[in-house]
Amino acid sequence: GSVTIKLDPFFPFEKAVERWARSFAAMHVGYRGATMTLDLLDRRGKYSNGFCHWPQPAWVRRDGSWQPSVANFTSLADPAAVGSGLTALKTLMHEAGHAAHFANVSQPSPLFSQERAPTSVAYAENQSMFLDSLVQDAAWCGRYARDRQGQVVPWDILEERIVSGKPYQVFELCRLVAPCYFERALYELPEDEVTVERIQSLAEEVERRIQGGASPRPLLAVPHILADESSCYYHGYVLAEMSVFQTRAYFLEKHGHIVDNPAIGPALTEKYWVPGNSAMFLDLVEGLTGKPLSGEAWVSHLKEPVKETLKRERSDYDEAVKNGPAVSGDIDLDMRVRIVDGDEVITDSQQTGSFAASAEAFERYVRRRIGDSSL
Repeated sequence: GSVTIKLDPFFPFEKAVERWARSFAAMHVGYRGATMTLDLLDRRGKYSNGFCHWPQPAWVRRDGSWQPSVANFTSLADPAAVGSGLTALKTLMHEAGHAAHFANVSQPSPLFSQERAPTSVAYAENQSMFLDSLVQDAAWCGRYARDRQGQVVPWDILEERIVSGKPYQVFELCRLVAPCYFERALYELPEDEVTVERIQSLAEEVERRIQGGASPRPLLAVPHILADESSCYYHGYVLAEMSVFQTRAYFLEKHGHIVDNPAIGPALTEKYWVPGNSAMFLDLVEGLTGKPLSGEAWVSHLKEPVKETLKRERSDYDEAVKNGPAVSGDIDLDMRVRIVDGDEVITDSQQTGSFAASAEAFERYVRRRIGDSSL
């Protein structure tokens, strides 16, 4: 829409790697010596998905030595497309959140730090969704959302985004919970009612009841429902979103701010990441926030009047613009980063000598790809 077009100049794709890294470094998020390979650009024949996986989980060996993780993640960015910079940045914050989580699991076996059972969807997605949520905050945009000339995104564009989007966020909640209600109803059907016609009518009933009518994406088009290995997956997304809002509310109440707060990384590391799947998701959330998991913080966010949201976000924005990013110069995430485009290695921080130098190399590569004549 029009807001996406207006925001686009302030999220140049080639700056996404640097901005993710500076934001995480300011919160003291570290990777404990991990090696990460990023394959961010779309190309013909590339698998159509964004994801992160770990050929080498992190763990503490029997002799007490540390085995760092090795992580690969991919996305499908087209630098020439409007909105690609913001999409790439959100993907980076999300997948790098997964990578930070699994890089910091410190347990006496690699089984505690792999993404399959008993690691739950809710536990894994809580980490990534919490960190990618920051991109929507005016406090983040006031520090990091800048155009190629260094001008910060104007408040009136952020205000328009809030005014045009905030009243409709409840529909996103409905979109998330609808597959959960459908799957529950489907699995409760008596065996003799499990027919094509009944399943189709059941999906329509749930759409009307939860979403108020036919969904723009029909429930039976949700891929998670159609494969046995991802059945009930959406339940995890909903639980994760609940915990994201609860975690945000906890940090905001305790510290007053999240963006560029050096207390955030250590708290996440100690309470959420170090235990890995040795602890239950619900226990981890309560251990950090001091409260059992609930939807209270999410509902409170949805109920906040637009005028109050604008007042709060404007105050955060003004403070952010005044302060700017907390981390300048080199970037220390305690990791080796490799950025590739298929088989081509664009940059490797082990060879360039620093993360910042690798981010600059990626920026030059992208600018050449989009035909920047200034290079």
